[in-house]
Amino acid sequence: MTVYLINIALIIVWGFFLTHVSPSKEKKKVYCIIVAVQWILLSGLRDYSVGNDTYEYKKAFETGLNQSWKSVITNCWDYLFNGLEVKDPGYYLLQKIFQVFFDDYRMWLFFIAIVFTGLMARWVYKYSSMPDISFVIYSILFFAFYSVTGHRQTLATALIFFLGYEYAKKRQFVKFSIVAFIAFMLHKSSLVFIVYYFMASINITTIYAVTMLGISVFVAVLGKRLYEPIATLLGFADESINYEGGGAETYATVLVLLCIVTFCLYPWISKQRQDSKNIYNLIFLTLMTTLLVYQNQSFMRVQQYFSLIIMIVVPELIQAIDKNYRVLAYLGVTGFLVAYFVRLQPRYQFFFFA
Repeated sequence: MTVYLINIALIIVWGFFLTHVSPSKEKKKVYCIIVAVQWILLSGLRDYSVGNDTYEYKKAFETGLNQSWKSVITNCWDYLFNGLEVKDPGYYLLQKIFQVFFDDYRMWLFFIAIVFTGLMARWVYKYSSMPDISFVIYSILFFAFYSVTGHRQTLATALIFFLGYEYAKKRQFVKFSIVAFIAFMLHKSSLVFIVYYFMASINITTIYAVTMLGISVFVAVLGKRLYEPIATLLGFADESINYEGGGAETYATVLVLLCIVTFCLYPWISKQRQDSKNIYNLIFLTLMTTLLVYQNQSFMRVQQYFSLIIMIVVPELIQAIDKNYRVLAYLGVTGFLVAYFVRLQPRYQFFFFA
């Protein structure tokens, strides 16, 4: 855990000097690059025992070295055109292409980290008003899956969320469709994010907001009945997700409270951001899918595609506070997150110290 705490401390220190002292776009860009490099190193240099699935993916990588190109391509074809249940064949095709250049699993870990963290840092740079808070949130609430556990869904999320958000916001259907297709091939569950494209530009009216909140409550009540059909459709019926430390319910409760506060501050945020309707439609989806987590922890597979939006929402909540108290709010949010993180007691080990 010490390594993670040092990383978070550096994120806060760099953030103070580069985004709060004489801030500029150039300094903000430098800051995002520095933090991205930190997370890429932590992800790529971890021991194979760090992360629930890291070692299993290592075995799959080694198996892939001996798998024929014909087999990999046939699996993709059968998945797309013959209706066969082949598990995320696009991931193994991408892995096979990578193995033409590198046959080392450590390099594969770095590749995944560079793709995900690079796109995340770019997204934070473009859309976050306080990137240091955004990165602290990631470092405490999301890193356990995206940086040290997932491979297939990590790559899928990098494309469908960080690029898909932008393409949906700009109504670029062709680009959105391309990244959605690639993400679908990497991890079937990414299909769930497609609904956001059709919601992203809907104006937030009172009737619409009440309707979405009503649907959220309805979905929460039917959560147990919805699990099986949704899990089967999205391909995680046989999977479970273990949210490290604290439990999924604690995480879900924090997110639900954040969604409620965000709704309350709609008048202020809508005046500050041109993309407020894009943000709030994601918040509706975040709330809806987070309520399902109370019914079954495996709904985290779905919820994770939407909840990353809080990385740019929380900074706006802090900005909404009177300037005289904003520093206290910043310290309060950071302190709460760090205390929550310490309670989780996550484990980390560099591979060269194992």
